Amino acid sequence: MGDTATISAARLIDPLVADPVFRFAGASQAVAKLDRLDDELAKVLTRFGIDHFVLYQATDRGRRPTGARICGPMHRTWRKHYVDNGMANYDELLSSGLNSVAPTTWTKFCTERKISDGQKLLFDEARSFGLYDGFYLPIHQPDGSIHGVSMMVPHKLEADSRTLAALHMLALYYSMAAHRLGLTPPEPPSPPEASKHLLTPRQRQCLQWVRAGKSSWEIGEILDLSEHTVNEHLEEARRRLKVHTTTQAVIEAALRGLIHI
Repeated sequence: MGDTATISAARLIDPLVADPVFRFAGASQAVAKLDRLDDELAKVLTRFGIDHFVLYQATDRGRRPTGARICGPMHRTWRKHYVDNGMANYDELLSSGLNSVAPTTWTKFCTERKISDGQKLLFDEARSFGLYDGFYLPIHQPDGSIHGVSMMVPHKLEADSRTLAALHMLALYYSMAAHRLGLTPPEPPSPPEASKHLLTPRQRQCLQWVRAGKSSWEIGEILDLSEHTVNEHLEEARRRLKVHTTTQAVIEAALRGLIHI
């Protein structure tokens, strides 16, 4: 033991200490707001030529694909096209996490497995929006759902082991920070049969975010909705629950088993 040297991280010389990946690991655990978290990750990802990234729910607790965005400045026109055309229903990247925890790239995904014609079309359409390749990491949640971090580029992504390791680490710390900031509360429970159609899934989702302490603007950023649309969902939820305030709506929805307490 007397011959074993102890190395202090504080004594490590550049580039290890100064490496932006390691800096993000520390910064992500210190930020207090979503926009700051996204800014910190964006600064690092530009070094990899990555402009677009997103954290989303790949599958729900029932292992059904959702593709619901949680946070991240994803390519907005591609996101709208993806949602409007229900692409989550046949996006095999979302379901691939059911049997894997390993990161992959779009190019690697296509070459290592037999993908469907629908998946080929999805990738082709992404390229028409300037998204040629991407990185994807499935992240398994305690409730059985799967979150995913995607990073998208307008060129072929370098897939060497060091690049993938760096992106893997960045994705994990990004997801951890999102959890710490309260961006990923539990999925609203399945409503009791008697209350099944009382609120729409979106109304329940908005109330669940209010329960997590988020403002209408913050909920809009998370759900890709305008603040006005969020307020409309909350107003309709209040009307359906026959209450006067959003706080009362949250309490009533929780009592009815429509959202988590």
